[in-house]
Amino acid sequence: MKGVLVISLMVKSQTLLIKSEGFICYINQSPAPVNEARTMSKPSSSPFFSETTSRLQDETVFFSLFPDSSLSSAALQSLHLEIIDFVSPFTSPYIWQHEPFSLSIALSSSCACTNTAIPHLHGKLKYGDNLEDEWFAVFLLFRISAAFPSNSIRVWDTDGEFLLIEAAFHLPRWLNPETSLNRVFIRGGDLHIVPRSRLPDPSLVASLRFLIERGNESRASDSVQSALKNRISDYPERAWRNMHRVRVRVPVSVAQVIRHEPFLISLAVEGFYDRDMDSMKHAAKMEKFLSKGREEKLVLVLVKMSRAMYGQLVQQKFQAPNCYPMPSVSDRDAFSEAELGMKIACGMEMMYQQRKKEGEDGKGISWSKYKDNLEKYGYFEGLLSGSKEYKRLMENAEEYHQKSSSFSRTR
Repeated sequence: MKGVLVISLMVKSQTLLIKSEGFICYINQSPAPVNEARTMSKPSSSPFFSETTSRLQDETVFFSLFPDSSLSSAALQSLHLEIIDFVSPFTSPYIWQHEPFSLSIALSSSCACTNTAIPHLHGKLKYGDNLEDEWFAVFLLFRISAAFPSNSIRVWDTDGEFLLIEAAFHLPRWLNPETSLNRVFIRGGDLHIVPRSRLPDPSLVASLRFLIERGNESRASDSVQSALKNRISDYPERAWRNMHRVRVRVPVSVAQVIRHEPFLISLAVEGFYDRDMDSMKHAAKMEKFLSKGREEKLVLVLVKMSRAMYGQLVQQKFQAPNCYPMPSVSDRDAFSEAELGMKIACGMEMMYQQRKKEGEDGKGISWSKYKDNLEKYGYFEGLLSGSKEYKRLMENAEEYHQKSSSFSRTR
């Protein structure tokens, strides 16, 4: 669990919140004009909270990217892929705890997380026990905003507007949990706070317009900028240093998976750490990754994972299934390597069988829903299925879907 220390101090009528150290939802493609967007609901009782607690996942950071002008479906797709290419050099050496940093385009009339019909990009990232994931995501959002300045970005987590908590001692006196709604954005590489003197009770639409037209008035003070940028100043190197490499002995099939898709170690660790009675039945049989049973050979491989993942594997006692070929306890190094590898193999088996049961296919579970929404919103322009133009549009849609992270995470 994320450790959070929240202290309320009344200093000159200003409430200060101090947090100790320690982002995929689809995005709207609705063509509704900006002024028709819904106003977000009032915050709950949580500090700097802009979403109701019942709708948010625990230990998850959420973010939305709003282009300055309403974009067509093709333009949003282009922006999406440009951002994916931009962040790739930062993220490629990194293994995320649960899911990779990503943005997506929602193909529904309203995005549930932001409760708005404005066309935008949106993402969520569950960081769980690894707080490094959250702040690495914040670093990426600041970099994206600097590289794509004609966009405004919102970011919040299950603590609410956690960026304000980080800069609590430097905030204007009027800013508190009740007045922060629809005011806090990242834009042009800086944090912006829409001033109360200009917009007493802003809607999301009004704030976005203010940022476009009078962004010089919303840029937060230098002390606020320094507090936040000092927090992320050593990224991405800090995130890369958080990676841990360990030697393990695993079945050949598991070694092949890890070699070709190293990021799947996060799913294996998650499967092991969050196991239940149903998934344990799959680990007992090991039908997928231990087809030869005790005759299966174990191979030595070097696995990269976060330090948090390593801790989750090591700290739990787990008896190897009867079918698993463990070396003799007398060979302490080999046994230790095999024991850690056994936990990874069991976790991978549990996750594989769970997804197989859910019916995921090679294109990812979201493809059918993605295609249905394309048809619903007129992507094929009434063309006959099987026509040359229909096939061209279908090929473009499949290419885009495969480039997006929703495909790579589920294949």
